Amino acid sequence: MEYTPLREDLDEIRVITILPTSADGLVHCTIEVVSLTDRNERGENHEATEAPAPSQYRFKWGDYACLSYTWGDPTKTASIIANSVQIQVPTNLEACLQTMQNRSMFGARFKVWIDAISINQRDTAERGLQVGKMRELYTVAWSVVIWLGAECSDSQKAIDLLEKLSRYYDHGDKDERNIPNLNLEIEALRSSLKNDPEYLGRGSWVALREFLSRPYWDRLWIIQEVLISASKTVLCGSRSINWDILCKGIGTIHQSLFVMKNDLLDHDQKVCEKTYLEPWSTKNLHRVLKDLWLLGEELKQKSNSIYLPSKRADSHPRFQFHRKPLDIHRLLEISKQSLGSDARDRFYGLLAIVEPEFASQIRPSYAIDAGAAFNMVAKTHIQTYNSLEILREANPWGGNDSASWAPDWTWQGRNRFKMHLVPYNASGSTPSSARFLDQDKTLICSGVIIDKIDGLGLRRREARGGVNHAAELWEFKADTMVQPQATSRSEIEMEQLKLNLCRALTRDRPWEIPNNESTWHLAVLNLPADEDTALKEFSARGPGWEYLASERNYYQRWSLWRKAHAEFMICGHRLDEFFMDHVPDDALHDDYSAAYNAAKGSSQAQRLVVTEKNRIGWVTDNNDGGAEDQVMRGDLFCVVFGCSTPIVIRPNPNGFVVLGEGYLQGVMEGEALQMVEDGELCIQDLKFY
Repeated sequence: MEYTPLREDLDEIRVITILPTSADGLVHCTIEVVSLTDRNERGENHEATEAPAPSQYRFKWGDYACLSYTWGDPTKTASIIANSVQIQVPTNLEACLQTMQNRSMFGARFKVWIDAISINQRDTAERGLQVGKMRELYTVAWSVVIWLGAECSDSQKAIDLLEKLSRYYDHGDKDERNIPNLNLEIEALRSSLKNDPEYLGRGSWVALREFLSRPYWDRLWIIQEVLISASKTVLCGSRSINWDILCKGIGTIHQSLFVMKNDLLDHDQKVCEKTYLEPWSTKNLHRVLKDLWLLGEELKQKSNSIYLPSKRADSHPRFQFHRKPLDIHRLLEISKQSLGSDARDRFYGLLAIVEPEFASQIRPSYAIDAGAAFNMVAKTHIQTYNSLEILREANPWGGNDSASWAPDWTWQGRNRFKMHLVPYNASGSTPSSARFLDQDKTLICSGVIIDKIDGLGLRRREARGGVNHAAELWEFKADTMVQPQATSRSEIEMEQLKLNLCRALTRDRPWEIPNNESTWHLAVLNLPADEDTALKEFSARGPGWEYLASERNYYQRWSLWRKAHAEFMICGHRLDEFFMDHVPDDALHDDYSAAYNAAKGSSQAQRLVVTEKNRIGWVTDNNDGGAEDQVMRGDLFCVVFGCSTPIVIRPNPNGFVVLGEGYLQGVMEGEALQMVEDGELCIQDLKFY
C-alpha cells in the first residue's frame, strides 16, 4: 500500500473507517488523510462519552478516536483489506478490528487512528514526526478505545468482579459516595469473603489475576495514551467496561482487600487447579491504579504538584514539599517497568506526558542510536531546567553506550524505592554550571568532593541470575560484603553514632514526621530482627497497632536485611551492637511505623556504606549487574552544584564516571558549602564521561 506524505503545515493525520462485514470474512477499511485544522465552528469542549452524536462532530470530515493496544509478536500477522489492497497487520490488531466491526464502532464519519496503519512505519522521518504529535493526537481525540485482547481465561468473570468491587471504592469525599455507610458495607464485604471466598464468584480472583497479567499492561506506550485522553472504554473480546469502573475496582482492592486478596487467590487456585509462582502481579496492580488512573486524574485537574502529606504540614516549609507528578525520576521508573521493542522509545514513548517546556525541545529521531538519543535527552533536561538533578539517575551500566552522566532508559537495575520523594538540598542554593564537549559526550560542572567509600554492605540477589519467586529478590549475596579497612573504634561517642545510624537508616524522611519529631529516628533501633517476634510484640499492643501487626511477609524485608548485616562494622562496632530488639512499653505507634517504613524503604534499594571519615550512607545496588558493575571501595561522594543529593563518582584517567545518587548522613542539607567556607573542602571543576 502506498502512503501519501503528510503535510505538517496542515496538521494532517491518517484515519480509518471500518466497512460493514464482507463475504470474504476479512476486515475491509478505508484510510484517508484528514487535517486537524479543518474544524467546525462549534466549541472544543465535549462530554466524556465513547462516541459523539453527528451533531457534535468537531471537524468538517467528522471526528475520531484513538486505539490503544499492543502489537504482540511481529511475526504473527493476519490479512485485512485497506483501500482495496490486502495488507498484513498484527493478529491482535486484526482481532480488535473484527470486534469493532461487529460493534459497528467506526463505520461512518466517526473514525479511528491506529498507529500500525495510520503511520507509514517504513518512513523513519514520518515516525519521528508522528511520535512528536502523540500529545496532540490523544488529547484531541474524542475518546480512546483500549483493546486488551480476545476473551480468554474467564476474562468475563474478571470484568464482573471489577464491576462489583467498584461500588465499594472510597472517593475520600462523603458527598461523592454512592453507598451510604460505606465503611459498614466494606466490613460486611470482608466478612462475607472471609466466610465464603466465592462470595463474588467462583474462580473470579484467578480470572482477575490472569486479566492483570495480559501483555497490554506491560506496554510502554499505553501510559501516555491512557493518561492524556478524556474518555476511555476497555474492550476484552465481546465484553466492555468503562475505564473508571475498572480502576475503581482495582482501587477497592488497594484500599480494603490488599491483604485479603492473597487468601482469596489461594482459595481460587485450589478450586481452579491453578498454580502461580508469584500470586499477584503487584506491579500491574500498582500500575493501573497509580500510574494510569490516579495520576491521570491529577493531570486532568491540571495539578502542578503532588503534595506529600506531613503531620506537621503547618510548620517548617521543608515539610510542605511539592513534587511534579511526572518529574524525570517518575518517568524513568515508569519506563523501567514497561516493555518496548525499540530502546529509543523508552523515552519517545513517554514524550506526550513530559512537561511541554521540556518536551518542546525534543525532536524524536530514529536516525540516531539509543545512546545518542539518551545523551540528547539528558543534555536537553539539564539546559531546560538549568539543573543537574538528572545525574541522580545516571550510571554507566545500561548497555547502550550513553555517557555515564546520561541515564539509560533501558537499565533494569532502577528500583522504585528511590530517594526522589525526599526534598534534600545537598548543594544549597548554588546554581548549576554545565558545559558540554566532545560532541556532547562530556559534561563539565562544578562541585565538591566530600569523602571516599571504605566499606559496603551486601548486595541483593541479581535479578538476571534466575528468580523463581519474587521473595528471592530480597535475599542477599553472602560474599558481597566489603568490610571497612579502618577497624579501630572512632572517637565519635556511642550516642552520637546511634543518632547518625538512625538518621541514615531512615534517610530523614520529612513527609512522615511523627509526633516526636526530634527522636522518632531512634525507634528503628528497637525494631526486632525476627519477624515473628516483631509481629507478636506489635499485636500485643492492641488498638492502634493494626498496621504494623499486619505486616507479615513484608516485615521480612527488614528482618532479612538486619540479620544479613549483623556483622557489618561501623566505626569499629558490629551493626548488631546498636540494636535492642525490643519494643518498649511506652512506644508510640506513629514513631515506629514511620521508622519501620523509612528503614524498610532504604534497605530495599541501596547498599549501606561507611566512609574513610566515618560517615554512614547509602549507594545504588545494581541488582541487574554483576560484581564488576557496582559501586566499590575507593569510589567518591561528591556534591555537584545544581543537584539535590550527593553523587557517587569513580576517578578515571581523564576525569570521572558517574555512578548515580547517594545518601551521606550529615551532608544532605548544604553542609558541604559550610565546609568550603571553613577551608575543609574546595570547589573544583568535575569532568564526567
